[in-house]
Amino acid sequence: MDTGSTGHAGQVVRRFSTVVVVAALVGGVLAACSGPNPAAHFCDGYGKAVSGLYVAAANYAAAPGEFSAVVDVTMDELSRLRAGAPNDELRRAFDSAYFSLTVFSEDATLADFLARASFNQDDVVKACADYGIVLTPVAE
Repeated sequence: MDTGSTGHAGQVVRRFSTVVVVAALVGGVLAACSGPNPAAHFCDGYGKAVSGLYVAAANYAAAPGEFSAVVDVTMDELSRLRAGAPNDELRRAFDSAYFSLTVFSEDATLADFLARASFNQDDVVKACADYGIVLTPVAE
């Protein structure tokens, strides 16, 4: 008795096709999320946050209150950014750079340190360069 159905072989082909489509979609989503360089988002966020701090430090004499506000915002942002470090190397670089920013108890001494330091010598800036991500300070 032939019922006209393709039977077991037809069901296998339909299931296989469904599995292939689902696998392709999952693979596409994973590729889009991971991107070619997982450090890019972390480095970009860090560069923007710290670059603003360097600019504010250069203007400390003219606007100490502005520097203080930038420090507060930047430190909050950096606390959130650390969680997004994609690996131990970038976390270590972050911890080193963050420590350098927290050892000063007064805004004036932090501003003086940053005004004399080079953005390009920041540990995270150097670590990001190892991933092909060149961070540049924002213009004043």
